[in-house]
Amino acid sequence: MIGGTGAPADFKALVGALGDIPAFAFGFAVVLMFWFAHVRWRRLRGDGDWRALLLTLLLVFLVLIYVQPLRAMAAATAIYFTGQGRGFGGDLPGLFAVYGTGFVAMALTVAALFGEALRGAELDRPGKVAAKGENGIWLILAGTGIASILVSLTPWGPFAAFAYATLPLTIGVFVKRFDWSGGEAAG
Repeated sequence: MIGGTGAPADFKALVGALGDIPAFAFGFAVVLMFWFAHVRWRRLRGDGDWRALLLTLLLVFLVLIYVQPLRAMAAATAIYFTGQGRGFGGDLPGLFAVYGTGFVAMALTVAALFGEALRGAELDRPGKVAAKGENGIWLILAGTGIASILVSLTPWGPFAAFAYATLPLTIGVFVKRFDWSGGEAAG
């Protein structure tokens, strides 16, 4: 390191740092997932009110806290799948519990945002259906995080992260079964 800045001191350190790119990409994708949800909520809800402001500020606060466990989780995931990067040298079940706690808190906050949008009198029928569907998806995400936390507390704790691998199936089934038309007949 150069003067404690975190910059690589030599070529070998630079190559090692480049090995962290998959972990960074994974973490970036997770943060984008929450950001795009907020963008979708904002399009549905508009300016909102003091509740919307507080929930948005809570989400920003949680993202700032969540960055550290997300970085550790991303590093552990990248090492597992690519063999690249510095990995995570600590207690994996503990990491999964801490990561899951942040994930659940953020997913519940996003679900609350979509729930808050449902209160809006100005939201039309398609908007209410979209908000209800999004709310359901974020509750599934939160439930999956809770399942991962619970597994992390058992002897199978090192496998807790695999709970998130069920999300394409559970969300896919929800999306397929949810009535996105709001009960209106197709025209």
